[in-house]
Amino acid sequence: MNQTGYSQGNSAAQGVTTSEPSGGLTHAQLKKQYTGYLDLKNDEIKEQQESRRYYHGAQWTDKQVKAFNARKQPVVTYNRIGRKINAVVGLLEKQRTDPKGFPRTPKHEDGAEIATAVLRYVCDEQEWPAKSPLAGLNGAVDGLGGIELILEQGDKGDIEVGFELVDPSSFFYDPRSLQMDFSDARYMGVAKWADIDAAVELAPDKEAEIRASVESGSELTTNPDHEQKWFSLSDDGKKVRIVDHWYLQGGKWRWCLYTGSIILSEGESYLTDEKKKSACKYIMYSANVDHDGDRYGFVRNMRSSQDEINQRRSKGLHILNSRRIIIEKGAYDDVESLRKEAARPDGVIVYNPQSQPPAFDDNGKGQELTGQLKFLEDAKAEIENYGFNPALVGSGVQDMSGRAIQLQQQAGIAELGPYLLAFKGWKLRVYRAIWNAVQTHWTAERWIRVTDDQQVSQFFAVNQLQVGPNGMPTLSNALGSLDVDIIIDEGPDTINMQADAYDTLSIMAQKGQQVPPEVIIELSPLAGSQKKKITGMLQQAKQQAMQTQGPAMQVEMQAQQADTAKTVAETNKIVVETQQIGSTGQVEQQTRMMDLAGKQQDRQFQETKGVMDLRLKGMDITKAQIGLEAARAAASRPQGEAR
Repeated sequence: MNQTGYSQGNSAAQGVTTSEPSGGLTHAQLKKQYTGYLDLKNDEIKEQQESRRYYHGAQWTDKQVKAFNARKQPVVTYNRIGRKINAVVGLLEKQRTDPKGFPRTPKHEDGAEIATAVLRYVCDEQEWPAKSPLAGLNGAVDGLGGIELILEQGDKGDIEVGFELVDPSSFFYDPRSLQMDFSDARYMGVAKWADIDAAVELAPDKEAEIRASVESGSELTTNPDHEQKWFSLSDDGKKVRIVDHWYLQGGKWRWCLYTGSIILSEGESYLTDEKKKSACKYIMYSANVDHDGDRYGFVRNMRSSQDEINQRRSKGLHILNSRRIIIEKGAYDDVESLRKEAARPDGVIVYNPQSQPPAFDDNGKGQELTGQLKFLEDAKAEIENYGFNPALVGSGVQDMSGRAIQLQQQAGIAELGPYLLAFKGWKLRVYRAIWNAVQTHWTAERWIRVTDDQQVSQFFAVNQLQVGPNGMPTLSNALGSLDVDIIIDEGPDTINMQADAYDTLSIMAQKGQQVPPEVIIELSPLAGSQKKKITGMLQQAKQQAMQTQGPAMQVEMQAQQADTAKTVAETNKIVVETQQIGSTGQVEQQTRMMDLAGKQQDRQFQETKGVMDLRLKGMDITKAQIGLEAARAAASRPQGEAR
C-alpha cells in the first residue's frame, strides 16, 4: 500500500503504534463501518465510476456500440465534459495563491513571517502547485478530493511533514456525514489492494497471518475499473486488501491498519489541531452534496447534454449516409444491394424495364436532419453555458469591450461559487494542518531558505539553540511557541480592515491628496521587515534632501543680504542729497525716500515668500514620489516572489 504514512516495521515516529488490543474498536466493528459505507453509498460509488468514464471519453455502453454497429450507425464521441472540467482546473491554477501568516497580536508579527516562510517551504518541497490542481480535478469529477498528511523520518533525525493526494476511488467515509468538509464524519480512510510483500513490510511480525489471508478482504472494495487491469498484471495473484481506517472514539481520533482477517497495527492519532485537540490525517472536501447526502461533481448536470450531443451527432451522420427508398413490393430482387448503391455518392441503381425506378424520400430526410441539427445546437449551448460561460476561459470575446469581458467573467465565476468556496476552504484547512504538524514534530534545528526582493537566497534558522541575554541557553525562532493565524492571501481582495484602509489611502494619493508616505507604508500588506526597510529608505532620502538644500539656502541668504546692503546704500545717498539741497526740497525728498523703502520691502517679502513656497512644494513632491514608488513596487510584486 503506497504512501500510507506508516514506516516499515511500525516506526514510532507516527506516535502510539501497537499491534496489541489498546481500547480501540475491534476488527469486526471496523469492518462493519466499512461495509456500511459500501451498502449505503452504492449509488454514489456507481455515479463516481460513471463520472470518471465520461470525463475520459468512455461515454457509450457495450450494448449501445453493438446496436450501432448492427445498423451501420457511426459511434461518435465529442467529449465536451472533459474540456469543461479541464477549464475549471485551469481556472483554479490561474487563481492559485500562496499561504501567508498573519499575527494575532502586534508582538507576533515576526512569528507570522516565520510561519509564512515555513509553510511555503513545506509546500514547495511537497510540490503543492502540482498536487493542488489534481485535488481540484478529483472534486470536479468524483465530487470529492483531498490529501492525507504523512510523517516520514528525515535524514537529520527530525520528522518531515508531507502530504499525498487521496484517490477518490479508494476513499470511504461515514455515510451519515452531510458537511462538505466532512467535519461531521466519525470515520474515514482508504482501502487498496497490495502485494503480499508490501503488506509484510508494514507488519513484519504478522507475516504468517498475512500470507494466510491472501486474497481476503474482497468484500472491502468499491470495484473501480483500474483494479481489473491491476489483477490481470499480477504475476502470481498473491494480493491482500489493506484498509487504513481512522475513526473517532472518546473524542479522540484513532487509526488502524487491517486486512480482511487481522489487524496489522493501530494507535492514537499523532496529529493535533490549533487547539491541541486530536486530528485526522485525511483533509477532504466535496464539490456538492445532494438531498440524499450523496457527493457529486460537475458530470451529473452535464451528462444528459453530453449524451444528447453524441446521440444527435451520430444520428445526423447516419441520416446523411443513408437514403430512404420507396419501391413496389417485388420490384427488385436484391433490396440490400439497392440500399447500398443508393447510399453511395457514385452508386449505380439497376432496375428492370418492366418496373418503375425507385423513389427517394429526400424531402423527409432533409427535414429530419434539420431537426436533429437544431436540437444538437441547443444541447451544445446548454453544456457550454453550464457552470461558467466561455468568456471565463477567453472564448467568444473577440468583439467585446474590456468592461464587457470583465462582467462576463465575473458572472461565470459567480456560478462556480459553491465549488470555489469549498476548494478555498479546503486549502485553508490544509495550510493549518501543515502548520500544526510542523509545530508539533519539528523539534530539531533546521534552516529555511527564503528569497528576498533582489532574488537573493537567504536562510534563517528555526528551533536554534542560542545563548540568551542572561547567559542561559534559549531557543531562537521556536516554532512550538509561535501563535499566528494562517489565512490565504487572495491577491487584490482585502484581507482585513487594515488592507481596506490601505486601498482607500492609495486612491486618495493617486488623486493628488496629501497622504504621508509613512502612513501608506504602515497600512500596506508588506511584511514587517519590508516595512522597516522601506521606512528607513524614506528617512534616508529626507536627510539627503535636507543636505542638498542646505547650500542653496545659504546662497539665497547671501543674496538677500546683498539686496539689503544695496538698499541701505541708496537710502544713505538720498539722505546726503537731501542735506545738500536744503530745506526747500526736504519734504519731497523724504516722501520719495519713504516710497522707495516701502517698495523695496514689498519686493523682498514677495521674493522670500516665493522661494519658501517653491522649497516646500519641492519637498512635498519628492516625499510623495518616494512613498508612492515604494508602495506601488511592493503592491505589484507577485506573492510567490518573496520566497
